[in-house]
Amino acid sequence: MSADPGEVDRLPADPAEAPTADPDPPAGNGADTAWRRLDPRVIAAVGAWCLLLVLAAALVMWWRGAPWWLHVSVPAPVLGVLGYEALRWRRTTYRVTSDLVELRTGVLVRGHRSIPRQRVRSVDVTAEPMHRLLGIATVKVGTGQRVSSSAGAALTLDALAAEECEALRERLSRRPDDPAADGGRERTLAVLDWRWLRYAPLSMSVPLLGLSFVGALYEGLDLLGADPDNTVIPGLIAWLGSVDDLWPVVLLAVVAMALAGTVGSLGMFVETWWGFRLLREPHGTLRTSRGLFVARSVTLEEARLRGVEVAEPLSLRWGGGALTYAVVTGAGTAEEEISASNSSVLLPPAPLRQAHRVAAAVLREERDPTAAVRLIPHTRHALHRRLRLVCAVGTSLGGVLALLGTLLTPVLIHLGWVTALVVYAVGCCFAVDAYRNLGHGVTGRYLVTRHGSLKRRTIALRRDGVVGWRINQWAWQRRSGLCRVTATTAGGRGAYHVKDVLLPEGLRFADEAVPDLLTRFLVRRDGAPADDDGAPRGG
Repeated sequence: MSADPGEVDRLPADPAEAPTADPDPPAGNGADTAWRRLDPRVIAAVGAWCLLLVLAAALVMWWRGAPWWLHVSVPAPVLGVLGYEALRWRRTTYRVTSDLVELRTGVLVRGHRSIPRQRVRSVDVTAEPMHRLLGIATVKVGTGQRVSSSAGAALTLDALAAEECEALRERLSRRPDDPAADGGRERTLAVLDWRWLRYAPLSMSVPLLGLSFVGALYEGLDLLGADPDNTVIPGLIAWLGSVDDLWPVVLLAVVAMALAGTVGSLGMFVETWWGFRLLREPHGTLRTSRGLFVARSVTLEEARLRGVEVAEPLSLRWGGGALTYAVVTGAGTAEEEISASNSSVLLPPAPLRQAHRVAAAVLREERDPTAAVRLIPHTRHALHRRLRLVCAVGTSLGGVLALLGTLLTPVLIHLGWVTALVVYAVGCCFAVDAYRNLGHGVTGRYLVTRHGSLKRRTIALRRDGVVGWRINQWAWQRRSGLCRVTATTAGGRGAYHVKDVLLPEGLRFADEAVPDLLTRFLVRRDGAPADDDGAPRGG
């Protein structure tokens, strides 16, 4: 067994001999230390999904004319899965004491995980469709650890009764002495506005969804026995060969894929953000709830909040929309951001002014710091570096294709110069946009940084949440005097950058944002060390 930092692993006693307890015992009594089982309805949920798979497999085999013995063999693995699930349920127990959250589980390999309650950073309650029908849900207790496996970063209870999940969520997130508590009042900070549905087709996933539709259509035809490799595709190729003008056909195919991707993005938006609500609870926590088929509720502790991020993907920015994330310990890692189950999201794709409003409300500020400060633009050296990179990439690609063309076929030579021109044109546009988006500043309790083109990010980070600075200067940056200044923090992705800033300006910004943290490493321009009074002396 392996132990994560802050956890305890040890060989437990047999959980089958563990006593049971009331669903939510009061803290401090004897029942508080009793071990409890998961809800037995989790076995029924697995069995229901297995039954659906059996029926689907039987239908396909009947359609394809499979032999009788294959039909008879289908229930065998299903019974094995049900038996394993029943054994897993019997061998899994958990308890929540005044100090720890503990889980004992394992069939072949026994494990005991123990998380101190003061290290609980988030509580995520999820219920997929079968769970919702049976009245159960999964609780994931996040610790804020950065590990390669998401399973190792959280303690998961799959599954508990829905009412027990809610009681456990409140119990783990309650901080009676939290100064952020609102005296027993629950406030609604944001709810879903269905007018925001117009931002769904602006998602970067629309082309991928269109291609996925084509792949699903192919697999569906193959599943039904149409044999697309020998019938549909050869027939389509023959038909295209007989068409005099292919441009209308290509245009129609692109439009059809775009429509399929748009429909898919609308469906994903509805399923993901249905019933969205952002609440500030009286015991100093933020809670979001959403989901049509898969219901999800995420609780974040305000005491762990380190700032906010307003993200504007390129297509969404064209429509005037943005996403809002919390920079909070235990959520919002780089791996989590690409997932639809991102626990740090504070607002679905919404108008930019709504994103700023919610960010200010979450931070308890009158104005969102990402919009309240006029950012300092970066030197044109940053633009020149990006343009040189575009030229290098375009010339390299074009040169490789041209070289292959001299060895293989002249067609590649023409493809090479066309590719180079396209890279030059498109890359220069992105380089100029990325340069214009660079900026940094300090306002009140926050430092602000902005960068990015495909996804412009504006981050407001609490200055007292910065635990260190990292100054990087690559070889290709030294001639122009540029560097990358990185603020490290315990929240979100852990590192937030000020990209391509002149070295003296970057040091001045870091020292102004968090005084005294860099003072001992700075020297005056004449080479003498900085004074002990902590005043910045340049770099």
